[in-house]
Amino acid sequence: MRNLPLVFILTLTVFSSCAPAASSSETSFSSSSTSETTSTSESTSNSEDHGEPPSGEYRLSPIASESDTGYVYDQDGDIVKEIFREQFYTDLEDVAAYIATFNDVPDNYFLTDERNGYTQSKKECYDLYENTCRIYPGPYPGNYDYLPYSKDNTYHEADIGGYGYAESSSWNRGALRVIFTLAGIDEYGANIPVVFYTDDHYDHFIEYKNYQGGWGAPFGLNGVSWSSIITWY
Repeated sequence: MRNLPLVFILTLTVFSSCAPAASSSETSFSSSSTSETTSTSESTSNSEDHGEPPSGEYRLSPIASESDTGYVYDQDGDIVKEIFREQFYTDLEDVAAYIATFNDVPDNYFLTDERNGYTQSKKECYDLYENTCRIYPGPYPGNYDYLPYSKDNTYHEADIGGYGYAESSSWNRGALRVIFTLAGIDEYGANIPVVFYTDDHYDHFIEYKNYQGGWGAPFGLNGVSWSSIITWY
């Protein structure tokens, strides 16, 4: 610029001083919009590129939440919805995701050590949660038939419900259960929760693959043994 004529420099100076300044509200709105967009983008997608998923069947490693909000993913590893600690959930997909995310069952699950009919537990549970009540007998010292061994030799079970469940203060618990280990299994590592589902009272199981709609092939009484599923990330 040092080679430009003096008159041209003066003209630029005058034009610059006449240009309207952006209002504070416009600046604030712009900043707010940028922040909102960034926040939404960060909370609805997986920012890290993990490449293409493996060919064939695969699972995701569960992502534990240290806050009151957790996320449910799709098969591509993108967030499809939020779940919240200390909320009520009864849908199988939500309950499985809750366990994998918070290492616990939802708040409408009634912890009990009753084992003979659960008469008192069902009444207390219904009084508290009515038709959202679900029985949670808590940990069993031992391993279920057909399942891989839990690293602490303990599995938990929790009811999923089904038709007629919790329609009154007395009902049949039915055959639908999630069975899970919080200690992990050798094939996936320690302290990584693994969730299974049975709809026929432990005769067959399918493994939750830690994403929405992600369930493995049935194994158990049909002669098919459990085998580990490749973990994408």
